[in-house]
Amino acid sequence: MELKNLMEMVVSQSIDDIKKYYEFCNCPQCRLDISAIALNKISPRYVVSSKGDSYGRAELLAMQKDLDVLSVVLDSIKLVQKKPRH
Repeated sequence: MELKNLMEMVVSQSIDDIKKYYEFCNCPQCRLDISAIALNKISPRYVVSSKGDSYGRAELLAMQKDLDVLSVVLDSIKLVQKKPRH
């Protein structure tokens, strides 16, 4: 068992979804910077057990469509675009 923040998965998927419609640098450094900024603005959703993981994933699939998460990720992308670290 391990401790997981399920929001990491949601943010990563949101970055992938936005990449389909909006062009930005998706190099490993920029992607990590975008993720870190977004995750610092979103409440974490931690799970430990596989049962909790399954329940949390089902709940997050609904949350993934939430415009608030997409908005935070898009804002993070724009911030990294202004000051990339590569």
